[in-house]
Amino acid sequence: MLNMILKKIFLPVLNIFSLIIIINSNILNAQNNNNHDLIPSYINKFQYEIGEIRFIGNKSFNSSELQNILVSRQTNRGFDHKILLYYDVQFKYPYARKIIPPIMVKSFDQALLSMINEVQFFEQTKAENDAFTLQDYYNQKGFHKAKVTFSFNADKASQLNVLTFIINEDSASTINSITYDGLDSLPADLANNIKSLMKVRIGERFDEARIFNEIRAIHFKLLDNGYYFAKFDVPLVLKDTVQNIDSIIITFHTGKRQKISGIDYVDSTKGQNLVVNEMKDKQLEFGIGNWYSINKINRSSNNLLSLGTFDIVKIDTSSIFKPQTDSTLSMLVFTQYRKQQEWGVSWYINRTAIDNFTNSGLEASYSHKNIGGIAQNFNIYLRPEIRDISRWVQEGLAISKADFQLQAGISLAQPLLFIIDKARFGAAGQLIYSYTKIFSELQLSTISAPIKLPIKFPEFTFIQYGTIDVLFERQVPMNYDVAYQNELNKADSVSEIEKIKSSFKIYEALNKYRNETGMLVPSAFIFGGSLIGDTRNDIFNPSSGYYFNFSLDLTIPKIGFIPMLGIAQFYRAQASYYLFKRLSPTTIFAFKVRGGVTTWGNQDSTYVPVERQFFAGGANSVRGWASRRLRYPQPNQSDYAKGTLDFFEDFVGSGTILEGSFELRFRFLRPKNFDELLSEIISNIGLTAFLDWGNTFHWYSDYNYHYNWYDYFTKLAVAGGVGMGYMTPVGPFRIDLALPIYDPSAEKDKTIFTRENVLKDLKLHIGLGYSF
Repeated sequence: MLNMILKKIFLPVLNIFSLIIIINSNILNAQNNNNHDLIPSYINKFQYEIGEIRFIGNKSFNSSELQNILVSRQTNRGFDHKILLYYDVQFKYPYARKIIPPIMVKSFDQALLSMINEVQFFEQTKAENDAFTLQDYYNQKGFHKAKVTFSFNADKASQLNVLTFIINEDSASTINSITYDGLDSLPADLANNIKSLMKVRIGERFDEARIFNEIRAIHFKLLDNGYYFAKFDVPLVLKDTVQNIDSIIITFHTGKRQKISGIDYVDSTKGQNLVVNEMKDKQLEFGIGNWYSINKINRSSNNLLSLGTFDIVKIDTSSIFKPQTDSTLSMLVFTQYRKQQEWGVSWYINRTAIDNFTNSGLEASYSHKNIGGIAQNFNIYLRPEIRDISRWVQEGLAISKADFQLQAGISLAQPLLFIIDKARFGAAGQLIYSYTKIFSELQLSTISAPIKLPIKFPEFTFIQYGTIDVLFERQVPMNYDVAYQNELNKADSVSEIEKIKSSFKIYEALNKYRNETGMLVPSAFIFGGSLIGDTRNDIFNPSSGYYFNFSLDLTIPKIGFIPMLGIAQFYRAQASYYLFKRLSPTTIFAFKVRGGVTTWGNQDSTYVPVERQFFAGGANSVRGWASRRLRYPQPNQSDYAKGTLDFFEDFVGSGTILEGSFELRFRFLRPKNFDELLSEIISNIGLTAFLDWGNTFHWYSDYNYHYNWYDYFTKLAVAGGVGMGYMTPVGPFRIDLALPIYDPSAEKDKTIFTRENVLKDLKLHIGLGYSF
């Protein structure tokens, strides 16, 4: 108990009184100031701590690079450790023993013992191995005559034991010749492809890692073109240490080129429905008579796993069903099935793909991943949820401000229907009912039937995925007349009445259409498609790659004898591009740009579905503004009756959007000398600094506002801020703080530099996953 009190209460108090003492005192060696030999550790006087590791003579590689390949580490006490150690030393003096209770001294000793992993002692064997490792590293980098020795001595100036590695680099060797044997009999086209992989040039400094990367690339190319038995010998390096030149000889053994003569399946169904072989055949990118290709084998395995019915897929050669010859291989595809039927009730948090809202609710669902024997995925669900959690938090968690939605649906997906060239086409259909609260009096009832044809393109293209979409939708505004009349009753002037009429216009046509048609007549018939390129190395925590999404939605207007398909009339195009680049082991740079534009048809008799409108501001947009509250021009509160503007801003979007972000993401490295739990916690903490910009234009409540062409660039709002998050399997749970830097709609003090009391505009956002 005393040990816990010491850490939680007493230690922070000591921190305050110890800053100056720590800076000016060497707490480790207070009893050894006159000792010119190695300084014993305070913890164990028979051992010597490594206070610092130094390198001498390393001209070609920096010290941090060399430090990373060592096993030896220097002592790295945290600030709290240093304070505890200082007082523990003081408590051992005779005068202190008279006034300090023994139980407190013992507690200090126990607390220090719990931090022992921060202390590193010198070990002769480790140091010798490290010297050998450094010398071998230099040899691999072309410094064949490099010599590394070490010393371990006390530094009188710093009063630390210093482990010093003395490096004599000498001159680096260059490549005089590089010869590949065993590749002479390859077909001409393959020989040319392999020649293009030979990047190491004569005259370059010898670099073993680069040479092996080239060898592995050539080996993989052989494996990908029928040479199943291809292998290579360890490169022979002939060193001329007088002239500092190397001659390299690399020998390949290609073996006979192999064709596939048979394909068989072994299924471990574990009691699940069998996927028919015809469907599995369609997932294979190789066939009988093809040259063996390791790349096609791997892609085929991924295709089978993407069906969602298998836990394990292994594709390998086997002679169980068909004997192999010296030039043919028989392939065996092993599949282990996963549980196909699942049902349950669970709480969830998700983020919508287009508007990036973070939503939360309950889901009751039943799913079957192979209901018809050809990997069809069937799903039925019920989801009550609150949409855009961040906005609700900003509204003080008031129930009246929550964006409630009840959704029920049934879906059926077929992952593969047919293949055209190398593009793979699937299909998915849904029937969805949703009931959404717009505001207290007005709700939106929607029945929709989206049909999606997913397309998978070859992975080497800029665009890897695509969809063709068709949507039949019936939207009905519930209690429209009551809600409209209630808002009119709040108006105090003619101008307020006009504002209300203008804002309700987008729902007015929908309400009129409801009264004129039957319940099953679609209000919208939307065609669309999207193209997606995604090379991110991790979809939740990317550190490299890009993400690109272009989508187009349109409705068919009444032309000649073609009847009008619903009353939704619009054309909408939008594109997003994200880029990620690692700057250091702890820092990632992320960039986003997004743009979208909508053309609205006849404003008096048509509408744009709210899901196709643009909103800006919030946790995943321009964070200096509340969710959905950023547009140009910004409406004035004084022009609207009390409470009316909130509804219009939250549920009437805009026709055009342009926004982007620059973000630096920092994540702590896993500490090496902390206990396991604390190291895990620290390594999962992330910090961000960001600069957001953007705005929406052509608000549907004031759609005909006149813009100059340059307004789309000069009226972009700018915000900046910082955030903190804790990593989860689906990205960080984060809190962001942001301030508007430039507000184009402000009548005065548009920039933060001229604004008084800037903290009143501080916005707090909560999100799951990074903002993009």
